[in-house]
Amino acid sequence: MNTTLQLETILRLEKNAHLLENFVRAGFTDSELGKLTDADLLQIGVPKIGDRRRLLAALAERAHACEAIEPPPQMPTATAEFPHFSRIGLPFVPIPGFKTLACIWPLRVCDYRLYCEDRGIPFPDQQNPTGDTHPVVNVSWRDGIEFCLWLTLEERAAGLMAEDQFFRLLTDLEWSAALGLPNEPESNPAARSKKIPGYPWGPSYPPPAGFGNFDQSLNVDSHAFTSPVDAFPPNELGMYDLNGNVWEWCMDNYNTSLKYHTMRGGSWDIVGTALMSSARNANSPDGTGASMGLRIAWSRQDFTS
Repeated sequence: MNTTLQLETILRLEKNAHLLENFVRAGFTDSELGKLTDADLLQIGVPKIGDRRRLLAALAERAHACEAIEPPPQMPTATAEFPHFSRIGLPFVPIPGFKTLACIWPLRVCDYRLYCEDRGIPFPDQQNPTGDTHPVVNVSWRDGIEFCLWLTLEERAAGLMAEDQFFRLLTDLEWSAALGLPNEPESNPAARSKKIPGYPWGPSYPPPAGFGNFDQSLNVDSHAFTSPVDAFPPNELGMYDLNGNVWEWCMDNYNTSLKYHTMRGGSWDIVGTALMSSARNANSPDGTGASMGLRIAWSRQDFTS
């Protein structure tokens, strides 16, 4: 088990990801986050006292959150500024209008590799150059469900998740709420697809430069394949990559045929109306591809969408 996943996530959120190698070289791991001192950070390479104080506060906050030994009686508390972290370092924030929490970014290569190594199963071929903080691809809907079951059991075994709570994929309407779409009264994702005009960046097309990772023909980003999940700014909820990078599986069937499951968000090889906020895609639950990933939610059994 990688012992710096929590540390890596905190450093990225605090815009100090470049310091991870210094922490590792000094021998600090997740278990020591709350024990670090101002002198430690100075030695590691944080010269400004204000930056050290801010980073110490963030480290202490996360260390305290991980010390719980009893399952929380309610859903974890989280905000865009202070996400709730799972034991493997996945940060979760609230979804407006829902009681569930959503991971702030798609599941990464490093996250899915932990799962594959623990279960002794092959890691999926990424097909193109990638890195630990890129979204994992070539995962099916069923793969996503299996990952959520594994992580649920891991979190419960560590005493960090109540028995009535679990991980799952986001629902189609949770995804819409994360994007800021208004009410969509249609009965299924297929009927909702492209009904509401507009894009996450505004009413007109194409996307502005630096908004996300889209097809290279648009000339708005420098990534030929996937990009790190925090390569572009988050939205106001603190969520990354809700448009572009990879299509992400949702829980819902796409339509009444029950043969396909819904995908949202567009991807690195997509142009045109498929990037609309209300656009949906669909695939077989066993389907995989180099532009297909997933995002997970923290939910509870009595929550309905």
